[in-house]
Amino acid sequence: MLIKLFKSICAAAILKTMVVLAFLYLSQVSGNGKNHTIAKGETLGIIAKKYGLTISDLAQHNRISNPNRVKVGQKITIPKKSFSINYTIKIGDTLSSIAKKYQTTTASIAKVNSISNPRKLKPGQKLKIVTGAFSKSTKPKSSISLIPNDTLTKINRPRVRRGRWKHIVVHHSGDNTNSIKGMEHYHRRVRRMENGLAYHFVIGNGINTVDGKIYVGDRWNRQIRGGHVASTALNQIAIGICLVGNFDKRTPSIKQISSLKALVEKLRQKTGIAYREVRTHSNINPKPTACPGRRLNLQSILN
Repeated sequence: MLIKLFKSICAAAILKTMVVLAFLYLSQVSGNGKNHTIAKGETLGIIAKKYGLTISDLAQHNRISNPNRVKVGQKITIPKKSFSINYTIKIGDTLSSIAKKYQTTTASIAKVNSISNPRKLKPGQKLKIVTGAFSKSTKPKSSISLIPNDTLTKINRPRVRRGRWKHIVVHHSGDNTNSIKGMEHYHRRVRRMENGLAYHFVIGNGINTVDGKIYVGDRWNRQIRGGHVASTALNQIAIGICLVGNFDKRTPSIKQISSLKALVEKLRQKTGIAYREVRTHSNINPKPTACPGRRLNLQSILN
């Protein structure tokens, strides 16, 4: 009897040790709570990519309002990334005690494991526990909720035939001081475009346009082809989004990044465009172009 008890205690101790070691290991490999000192030549985009994060995650975690204004020697912290652990319920366990132990919430555990009544837990029952800084919401909130209602109404107003649009193409304007009126004038009067502004949407940067504001263009309202790609065929099927700024010199603002992510999600929902067909100008244009600049990392923004 004593031998059995001793074996049980040893097994429990080993299991507990393994869980703790796994937790510590995963914390290290995922960049948990690391401090990072910004080196010469580093941008927030480069650092975010290094740790498998988005610029928005990194900026929000460190309360950086403008990702372009980071200094050499500045210290930032790298937020935790979430991971999952398999857990077997023991006598005396409650959802609250388990959540506290793994630094998550009872709602998160209940949602992941489809538990309708947290009081009806059974010893031996298996749970999947998602833990880490991004684990409090098991399903990320839709970024569409960030779009103001009046803008959302404008985006929703046109009737869009399924299959009408095949691509979403992201551009920069090339000039930090661009305004909507100035871009409209240039496209209509200088480039002689009959339908004016070449893009379906423009996202402001806070200089001569409102930072993060989504301007809905006439081409979207009328559901007509764009003028933003060097191909008549592509312009017929590609929605153009232009972020005001020169992203060879600076990164987009936090609000621009949030608005782009939300707008792309909304347009994909409305049109059925596949994620792989959200492209940069340089990635889809038949002719070589540097647009939208080397400091706009589309994959990092959308992930």
